[in-house]
Amino acid sequence: MIDDRIVTIRVANNSNCSSRDFSIHEAILSEHSPYFRAALDDKWRESSRIMELPFDEVDVVAAYIHWLYFKRVASKPISPPELPMDDGEYLTLARLYCFGEKVQDDAFCDDVMTAMTLKTDDIAEDGTRTFPSHSAVMALYNGTTNHSVARQFMVDMYCEFGMDQWIPKEAELNHPEFLADLVHAFLGQKSTVSHKQPNYPRRRTWHKRRQTQENVRLSSSNERLSSEV
Repeated sequence: MIDDRIVTIRVANNSNCSSRDFSIHEAILSEHSPYFRAALDDKWRESSRIMELPFDEVDVVAAYIHWLYFKRVASKPISPPELPMDDGEYLTLARLYCFGEKVQDDAFCDDVMTAMTLKTDDIAEDGTRTFPSHSAVMALYNGTTNHSVARQFMVDMYCEFGMDQWIPKEAELNHPEFLADLVHAFLGQKSTVSHKQPNYPRRRTWHKRRQTQENVRLSSSNERLSSEV
């Protein structure tokens, strides 16, 4: 006999005053999520059969339930875009991944990660590609733990494709654990270089008076040219 019992997931996010009820088959929910399976114990089944999620977003839960039934990750860009390199969809995907971590649904997390990798491979008509911005990185790091493979993905993308302007100047816009991971990864790559330059010939690179000395040399050269003329 097919278990057709229905439960209600009530998402009531107090931060934005949004609330919505989702009806879903208990068997599907239990099959995919150890988190929900533990909540759906015998004691809970005798209650109102309403599960409260007061700290989650309506659109995130809706996307997860859509995936449970159709196995498709539903995400859409946020308008207007935060940065030219990120149309906002990465932030949505990062939030979906974090929800998957919370409910312990590894299959969902893997499908979200697949969606992110596919998006990084998309090439626009002008030849550009988009990558996760600092807001997506921040969201993902806030919702995952150390040694998360999703964190490793973010670090890999920044190491392989990143540019200086990807890192905000404002310290509060950067996740400290991400910056630490990025530094460790970058230094790990540098340590594999077998032929390193000697430092003494490059000493003026780090001199405080470098600019002044260069101006003096330039002035001397100009004076010699003038005298020769």
